Amino acid sequence: MQASSNQTARLEYERALRQGRREYTVRTAQGERGTIAVLEELTEESRIMAYMKQPTREISMTRVVGTYTSGRARSFSAGYMPLHDEGTEFAGKWISLCVSHMEEGLRDPIQVYEYLWNYYVIEGNKRVSVLKYFGAPSVRAEITRMIPQLDPNDPNTATYYAYLRYDQEGLFKNIRLSSAERYQALRDTEQALYDALPEAERDINFNAMYLRFESAYLQSGSALPLGDAFLEYLKVYGFILTEMLSALTERIRDLKPQLALIEHPEQEPKLLLDVQHEAPPAGLMTRLFSPRRTADVLFAYEAGRTERNWIGAHEKGRQEMQQTLAGSVTSELLDGLTPENAYEQLSQHARGKDLLIVTSSRLAPAALRFSLENPDCMTLVYSRVRQDARLNTYYGRYYEPVFLCGVAAGLATEHNRVAYVTPQVRSGRHTSDINAFALGVRSVRPQAEVYLITRDVSPFDATSCEHGIRHAVELGCDIAHTPDYPGLNMAGPPEWSFSFLLRLHALGAPSEYLASPEWDWGVYYTEIVRSYLSNSLDTLRLLGRGDPTVTGFWWGLASGVLTFKSSRFLQPTANNLLQYLRSSIQLGRFNPFHGPITDQEGILRVPEHGNLRPYEILYMDWLADFIQVVD
Repeated sequence: MQASSNQTARLEYERALRQGRREYTVRTAQGERGTIAVLEELTEESRIMAYMKQPTREISMTRVVGTYTSGRARSFSAGYMPLHDEGTEFAGKWISLCVSHMEEGLRDPIQVYEYLWNYYVIEGNKRVSVLKYFGAPSVRAEITRMIPQLDPNDPNTATYYAYLRYDQEGLFKNIRLSSAERYQALRDTEQALYDALPEAERDINFNAMYLRFESAYLQSGSALPLGDAFLEYLKVYGFILTEMLSALTERIRDLKPQLALIEHPEQEPKLLLDVQHEAPPAGLMTRLFSPRRTADVLFAYEAGRTERNWIGAHEKGRQEMQQTLAGSVTSELLDGLTPENAYEQLSQHARGKDLLIVTSSRLAPAALRFSLENPDCMTLVYSRVRQDARLNTYYGRYYEPVFLCGVAAGLATEHNRVAYVTPQVRSGRHTSDINAFALGVRSVRPQAEVYLITRDVSPFDATSCEHGIRHAVELGCDIAHTPDYPGLNMAGPPEWSFSFLLRLHALGAPSEYLASPEWDWGVYYTEIVRSYLSNSLDTLRLLGRGDPTVTGFWWGLASGVLTFKSSRFLQPTANNLLQYLRSSIQLGRFNPFHGPITDQEGILRVPEHGNLRPYEILYMDWLADFIQVVD
């Protein structure tokens, strides 16, 4: 038996030796290093800040890239295959380890230095060579981490320091991401997933989870770096718990369009600014013999819908669409969704539908997973454009009617002090609205003071807007723009508006309704479904077949999906000016973001006579310099 094992091991050494010498020859001919990397050649002792002992654990073989000293390097090709002749002492030891591996496994941990995510062997080079030859995915290792000095001119060390901060509390060890920002995204994602786990299910080997993903991912052929791919997997599917390797591989295959998209983060999304009336060209036979198209549409609503709230407004729009397109459309609603139950509900009710319209961005992760698994169902989510494959978005240029509200505020103020009341929100989705309002005020009242009031205004408590109104009055403001809130009682506000421009009296309460922006969801959903019926929505599929990109509807006043309402309390001359400006915006003759505009850091964001592009407006993350923030 022993003799047989030795003979087999010798044959394996011969094969490994041939691989190693072939690899060495090819790499050196190309001017590349033919042997394994040497840590001593990559680092300077004076530039190492600290040595830190890490817990012994399984490490990925793909990260074991070299040895510590140059003397060991000459024994192995770049892929860790042997280079010494048969019959040498080296070959004898390699063969002996090979026998041990085949009979009982190599269980003793190797010793490594960890440096910038990679591992360099101190003790155990031959064990690594044997294990790599047999395709072992991981090896147990005693780890010493070498921490380099932070070099501000080296993005690699800057990202590594972000990893070190993540490593203090993060769940996954030695995970390499392409940017510092992604480590925060990973921490937020994994924390949300962990918090959602029942207490009894939190005893998880997260290191093993990551290594399992790596084993499946390396078979996928995707080019996205492993860590970035794992982050996207977590966003869509959550933790890997009981999934078999086959199921994991299938999920990664479904995820490939998303991974391809993430490879191009610098690419701007395609914004469809107007209603799509024309379909992609079709052949004569297709046009002659294709049956008349119909649409089976499912609307998905987050939990909490009432007849008169924001979610109820979407349902009213669905009903109007259904009535307008009766005979061509069948639509249903799916109610009561949460981020936790949305995927299961969509999988149960949306499969086989032509269109899925998800009316909340909080449900986007579930919608993404559904759309990746069901590409024949066109999926749209109410959200700003997202970096999500096959997940089209619909949104609105809300800043256009809000700019008109700002103009109305500038025309109506007597104190030259105007407030914009809004909750504190981490994302910048309201920034363009805030700036547009302020620019509207200044366009007709150049000396007016504009206050952004977020103090004591919570996104989770609508009644807190009253606090913002009181702060506005204390600052001497006589006009304020505010979200709707319980207790706002006055004559005149439109039924389906959710924010208002109000005149304030000195007692700290609204006295008159002046104007408001408003969504017309009936128009929006009618046009979306009508575009599907005319085949013009197929443009989205065609766009997705080229370079990876994302597409979003971003319609404005011209399409009718947004409107501006004003009241009788505005002077006729003011209403005439507002109607003229509205027409100019609709016709594309006027851009509210016309320069010069400088931000609060003194940076010129829009030059004189210049206009911001749509993408720059959508992702605006700065405030105009004259806005006074009260937070």
